[in-house]
Order: sequence, then C-alpha cells, then structure tokens
Amino acid sequence: MSAMPLKLPKQLLAEMISHALEQDPEECCGILLGKGENATRLRRVRNANENRISRYNMDPLDVLEVERDADARGEEFVAFYHSHTYSQGYPSDTDVKNAVETGWTDPYYVLVSLVEKTRPVVRAYRISDTGEVVEQFIHVRGAGGYTSGSTRPQVVE
Repeated sequence: MSAMPLKLPKQLLAEMISHALEQDPEECCGILLGKGENATRLRRVRNANENRISRYNMDPLDVLEVERDADARGEEFVAFYHSHTYSQGYPSDTDVKNAVETGWTDPYYVLVSLVEKTRPVVRAYRISDTGEVVEQFIHVRGAGGYTSGSTRPQVVE
C-alpha cells in the first residue's frame, strides 16, 4: 500500500463537505477523479442504499457513467468518498468488507465526519485486499491549503 498523501484542490475538499452537509442526515457518496494520488475532479453519486442514514451504496448506474466519463478523459478513480453523519471519520467494518469484496482497493477512501456539524472532519485511508486500514495524509492545494492526517451527478473541476 502506497504511503503517498492524497492531493486535492481546496475546492474539492469544500465540495465534499458541502455535499455531506446538504445530504445530512443521510450519508452522501461520490468519486474523486484524476491520476495517481492527484484528484482534479469530483463526481457526486446517488446513495442507493435503503437505509441512507447509516449506510451507503453507490448507485451502480452512476458509477458506470462516471467510469465511462473518466475513461474518455484519460482519468482514473483516485478516491471514493462518503459521509458519516453520526460517527467518526473511520471506515466501518461494512466499509472495509465492501472494499475488499468489490476489489476496489487501489483508490483512497475519504470520509467526511459530521459528528460536529459546524466542524466537519475529513480523513483519508487505504484499505488493502486483506482488509488492513491505513490512514493517509491529505495535502490540500490552494489558498489556505493544509495537510491533514492522523492529527486531525454534478461535476466540480
């Protein structure tokens, strides 16, 4: 598993937080696109789970559309993100199980915790094919950018 930090523009960080707050109390989800560890675009994806307050499942048709769009642009899935509306920003057992079972262990997993609605916390992880979870730093580019890590269908470009 790579120990490279996830790199993203400040605008994408703000968009993930906005998406989470707009969907609250339901969990939101989406995909960060780009190359390697560099995210350059965000695509929101519909949460298709019946219990959207405590679970998420990315709508398969949305994911297929995002994948086709990314392929056409020469991009890849850099990260999957979703919100935890009532718990800390750490992958749940279900999150880990889903990552391993689907085989999506290359992208980062980004969680937006809304435990404190006025102070959302965003954290990134890698999940290995054996279910090991390792936190990764997030390097935010742009005015007022910061690096976070263990211490703390709309397109955005």
